[in-house]
Amino acid sequence: MRFGVITAMPAEAKTFNSDSGYSEQNSWHFATGSAGQTNARLSAKSLLEQGCDCLISWGVAGALDPQLTVGDLIVTSAVINDRSESFKFDSDDLKSLVETFRSLDPKVGGLLYSAEKPVPLAIEKQELREKFRAESVDMESAAIAKVACDAKINFIAVRCIVDRSDYDLPVAATSSFKNNGEVNVFQLIKELTQNPLQLFSLMRLGLNYYSALRQLKKAAALLQRCL
Repeated sequence: MRFGVITAMPAEAKTFNSDSGYSEQNSWHFATGSAGQTNARLSAKSLLEQGCDCLISWGVAGALDPQLTVGDLIVTSAVINDRSESFKFDSDDLKSLVETFRSLDPKVGGLLYSAEKPVPLAIEKQELREKFRAESVDMESAAIAKVACDAKINFIAVRCIVDRSDYDLPVAATSSFKNNGEVNVFQLIKELTQNPLQLFSLMRLGLNYYSALRQLKKAAALLQRCL
């Protein structure tokens, strides 16, 4: 099987060991664009052109379910977008993928909502939870799932929670970071000058992010070793 892994940020892609991209049965192909559904769609289509027959949406996500906490691994093939278009995939190959992560105690099968823009506020997360009954939120998976659905191939999302449902992201986190993860230094300085207390929240978010990346690295190692 040819697995195509789509990430929004280079740091998420680096959780994989690119040197172990091939085995006798399987091969791994990677595409890193930037945040958002348009970029994710382009990345997914580029992997289709490489002959991939299973697309994996890989990276971090926010929690909508209050029971989820930072570091929880989400493994699901059910996603929904802003237009209430839902996609769900089911096959023996996907079940094998889920089994691969059992040692990490993943949260399996919950609905993942893909937003068109960042969802920084706890009140917004609560509203989305009530509207869609989703457990987590990202900005790419629905677009990738749509490409997989149209091509009649498999899809699965593997995401690690980076912010809880009751956590308000600092304004600097959404205004100072570009879609590819790079920092707009001047905007960051401006935001921190206007509200220096954001620094503590930014530091907390940074620690959460690196915690999520460590968990994704463990998941990637399991995936590449077992398949």
